[in-house]
Amino acid sequence: MLVWLAALPLPFGSVIERARVPLIVVPISVCLIAALLRLYVIRDRPNATRPTNPSLIWTGGAVLFLGVGALQLVPLPPAVLRLVSPESHAIWSAASRVAALAGVHVASAHPISIDPDATLFELFRMAALFATFTCFALLARTSARRLVLAAVICLAAFFEALYGAREAALQRYQIWGWTNRLIFNRVTGTFVNPNHFAHYMAIALPMALFIGAAAWYRAGTPDTPLRRRLVLLVEREALRTSLSVIAAVVCVAAILLAQSRGALLALVAGLLIIGSCIPGKRLTRVAFGAAAGLLLVALLAFFLGAERTSLARFSPSSGEERTLGGRLIGIDAAVRVWQRFPVVGSGLGTFERAVFMEQREDLGKTYHHAHNDYIEIAATAGTIGCVIAVVALFGGYVALARMTFGRDSSELAWLRRAFQAAALMSITIAMVHALFDFNFFIPSNPATLAAIAGAAVATVDHDRRTRR
Repeated sequence: MLVWLAALPLPFGSVIERARVPLIVVPISVCLIAALLRLYVIRDRPNATRPTNPSLIWTGGAVLFLGVGALQLVPLPPAVLRLVSPESHAIWSAASRVAALAGVHVASAHPISIDPDATLFELFRMAALFATFTCFALLARTSARRLVLAAVICLAAFFEALYGAREAALQRYQIWGWTNRLIFNRVTGTFVNPNHFAHYMAIALPMALFIGAAAWYRAGTPDTPLRRRLVLLVEREALRTSLSVIAAVVCVAAILLAQSRGALLALVAGLLIIGSCIPGKRLTRVAFGAAAGLLLVALLAFFLGAERTSLARFSPSSGEERTLGGRLIGIDAAVRVWQRFPVVGSGLGTFERAVFMEQREDLGKTYHHAHNDYIEIAATAGTIGCVIAVVALFGGYVALARMTFGRDSSELAWLRRAFQAAALMSITIAMVHALFDFNFFIPSNPATLAAIAGAAVATVDHDRRTRR
C-alpha cells in the first residue's frame, strides 16, 4: 500500500486512462486481504478491536454515499424515474424517441445517471478511496507505522518538488516526455495543473511536522532544559529532524513556485485552525507560529524571487481577473445543474456532460469540473448525496478533534495524538481548498488524504494508554 501510495501522483496525478486499473484494483484487493487477516488474528478475542467514533462516522457516511451512487445506476420504470428525477426522465425519453426513429430498440427502464459509464467508474473510484481509508485504519495502528507512512508521503513530496523544479529550471515543463503546453512558468511536478501539485504538497507538509514533533518528543522529557533538548535533538534524532526540516521547507517552496494562491491560503488556514486547538498558551503559540511561517515564506520568496512565486499572483491584473471569472462561471453552472437535478443529481462523474446544459458564458471552454468540490458533489449526487457527504465529513472531523484535544485524549499515546493533530491539519487544508478548487477529483490527492485519515482513526487496541 505504501508503494502504491507513493506512485499515485506519478502518472499525472492518476488522471490518465492507464492509471485507472491500479487506482481501483490495488486498494480494494489489499483492503480485502487486510480485513481477512485482521479477522483471523482476532478470531479468539472478538472484543479486542474498538472502532473509534470518527471511524464509525466516516465509514457510515461512505457506505451511504456509495449507496446513492449505486442507486443512480439502477434502471427505473418511467413513472418512478419521472418522480425521482424529472430531468433525467426527460433526457432519457428524448434519447429513446431519437433511437426509435433510427430503428434502434431501447429498453423502457432507464437509470438516474445521464452517463452510466462515467457514474460506474466514479463509483469504483469512491469505493477505492473507502478501501484506502479502511486499509490504513486496519494496518497503521502503531506509532512506528504512522511514522513510516508520514516518511513515505514526505519522500514522495520531495521527489515531486525536485522533479518539477528541474523541469522548470530547464524550461521544458515535461512529464515523462509529455510537454505541458497548457501552463508555463509554474512548477507542476508530475501534475498537469500546478494548483493540484501545490495541494498535494500542502497536505504532505503536516506529515513533516509530525515527524519533527516525534523527534522532539523522543529527544527528552518535559523536564529537560530547552538547550539540552536541542542538543539531544541533533545527537539522537538527527535523521528525523533533518527529514522534517527539509521536507517542510521543500513543501513551502514548492507551493510558492507553483504560484498557487489557493493552496497557500488553505495551508495558512489549516495551520492556524489546528494550532489554535492545541491546549496551552494558544494565543502565544498561534502568534509565534504565524510569525515563523511568515518569516519562512518571506525568506523563500526572497531567495526564489518574488516574480517566480505565488506572491506575485496576489497583485491585481487582468489575467487574474479572468482566472477568477472562469472559476465563478464553473461554480455558477454547477449550481444551476444542481437546481436542474435537485434530489439525486445527474450522476456521479457526469459534471462534464451536464455542465453544457447550464453554462452560459465562455462557451468555447469545457469545464470538466466546478472549482468547488461541495457544489460539484451537490450537482452530481443531488441534495441527498451532498447532505450525506457533508454531514459525515464534518461529523467525523469534529469527532476526531474531540478525540485529539478533548478530555479523553489523555488515554491515548502522545505520538498518536500528534499524528491525529497532523491529520486534522491535512484534512482542514483539503476542506478549505475545496471551496475554490476540485482536488477531490484528482485521484492521487484524495487517496493520500484517505490514507492519512485512516491511520488517524485506527483502532486504539495497540496504543499504550495511561491507566487512571
